[in-house]
Amino acid sequence: MATTLWASFYPYVQPYVPGCPEIVIESHLQESAADFCAESEVWRYTIEPDYTSNGDSDYEIDVTKGTLLENIMYLYLDGNMMQRVSERHFKPAVNKDGTAIKGTPTYFSVLDDNSIRLYPTPDQKYTFNGLGVLKPKLSATGVESFIFDTHGRSIAAGAIARLAEIPNKEWSNPDLAMQHRIDYERKISNAKGRDTRRVNLRVASVGFAD
Repeated sequence: MATTLWASFYPYVQPYVPGCPEIVIESHLQESAADFCAESEVWRYTIEPDYTSNGDSDYEIDVTKGTLLENIMYLYLDGNMMQRVSERHFKPAVNKDGTAIKGTPTYFSVLDDNSIRLYPTPDQKYTFNGLGVLKPKLSATGVESFIFDTHGRSIAAGAIARLAEIPNKEWSNPDLAMQHRIDYERKISNAKGRDTRRVNLRVASVGFAD
């Protein structure tokens, strides 16, 4: 897919923060883009069918370069929707010897920004698939062009709000920061649930028992 570099956002930002170095503008655009994609969930992709293996609970999702797995909107196992849980608050059942009890998974959690964990640990081969949400890494060189085309000014508004909040700079402007913060949050609310662009990505293959 085509990528739009951060420099394409500069015309939307620089007039509001005169004197701000481009390297500073870029870093705040990176933060704004990551936050916007996470909160609005506009960058969605299909988790294509893949398989569990007996005794393996963790499965990596092969997200595209420069992105993180922000969320999974839904995940199915053999056609049945699973329930998402927080690993911090969910204690999976274990045997007396401390090993995980195996069975048909009904819960999942998102781990390490690019993988999932199933509960209970699968006891055989199952098929899982679903719909995920991506966000760009803070080290990303830009965003997908469809995000820039549709939400470029929204991301720029978030960057302006962040930059104008920086104290004791020639571009510091609390009133401008508040104005663009309100605009940015409104645009997130408007975008959430509206843009359903999906990117078909392959789930990293795993070994499974026959």
